[in-house]
Amino acid sequence: MTLDVTYGESWDPVSRTVSGPMSRQRAAARDAAGEQYAVVLREEGHPQPAAVLHVAWAQGYFGIWAYDDRGRRTREIDLRRLEPGELFLRHLAQWRYDTDDMAEFAAEAGRILTDLHPDGRGRKVCEPKGVRGGSMHTLPDVPENQRRVPAPEFGDWGRAVALATDGRPTGPLRETPTPETGGDRDTGTTATPVPSWRPPAPMRPHHLAWTFTPGTRFSPPYDGPVGPYIVGDVVDAGPLRLPTGRVVACDPGWDSPVEPFTVTVPPGEYRVEVAMAAYASEYEGAHIRLEDYTAARVLVCEKPTETWELALRPGEDPRTLRDGEFYGFGVDTGTGCFVDAAAAERLTGRQDTIPDDDLPDGILVLDDPRSGGNLIAYPSGLGDGTYPVWIGRAGDGEVTCLVADMLILHGRELLP
Repeated sequence: MTLDVTYGESWDPVSRTVSGPMSRQRAAARDAAGEQYAVVLREEGHPQPAAVLHVAWAQGYFGIWAYDDRGRRTREIDLRRLEPGELFLRHLAQWRYDTDDMAEFAAEAGRILTDLHPDGRGRKVCEPKGVRGGSMHTLPDVPENQRRVPAPEFGDWGRAVALATDGRPTGPLRETPTPETGGDRDTGTTATPVPSWRPPAPMRPHHLAWTFTPGTRFSPPYDGPVGPYIVGDVVDAGPLRLPTGRVVACDPGWDSPVEPFTVTVPPGEYRVEVAMAAYASEYEGAHIRLEDYTAARVLVCEKPTETWELALRPGEDPRTLRDGEFYGFGVDTGTGCFVDAAAAERLTGRQDTIPDDDLPDGILVLDDPRSGGNLIAYPSGLGDGTYPVWIGRAGDGEVTCLVADMLILHGRELLP
């Protein structure tokens, strides 16, 4: 059966129409400029789409959503352009609806999630219908020739349709003339609907400078009779000696080697600060004050920070991150640290690398006479987990600082 092709901002499932329809010429211009647009493919005479393509080449993103005849999404395919002319399969999600009246993404629908990474790592999670909280985790079974596919040229949507329908035969594609009504987002008018989708957005830092500013108020950690977070002491943890300038952030109790970040700093000594914030609460009728370690930073220079980027290790590609994701260092002992790569092997993974309660401010400093470097360890906020490190840069590109964000204040709002 023929598939009709229509271009627009997005698909409106309520009205079953293309939102912000646009001509082929305007969609092609968006494609060439890397700007986002959508491609809706419908079987001839059918109100629901067979598939909707979301394209945003500036972010290297090509997304496919497959639909059933009741307008429910049944498959998500997240592809990334990491190499010219090639798409990498980053994520595949599939849902199974056993009844016609089952809601889209219902909890009782069977679901299979597959995540892949360019270095060969991956995971497949099966959540059978009717198993509450149960799931099975295995290695992905996606063949190698399906992990990387050619990137389509504009208008050549046949391969995308095949991926959306799991290879089900379809007929020819027919691009239908599309009347453009309303305004034009490209020319600055506002009548064109805002797209209902956006490319995946990895985690971005929030309020890092304010995290180290005493007296700053943030929204409370949860609803109830609690006060706001208030930034208190910023602990001077002393100088971090970096004989090579290759910085490692890790759990100091781990005995497995951790690679340094790809961004280096000039060898030298740099002050480390650990930020803390407290909030007032009640427990069994008594007022109490609770304090958390919220972040630690290495101050590299005095220039103001103008931009932030995620600190990466070799092999980590930010273009593969999905919504809210980040690369970070794992913590299993409730402790994080900064250390030079030349000293990391000798100073981490030892029994004495975990600060005890008797240490001032919970800070531990260990020296490595052989390299001349040292390790500065600090409590990791709420404990075990994974935490990002952000690199600050001045306007001229010079590194100003590295901040290990414990994510306690990440979701909080600044208060007056």
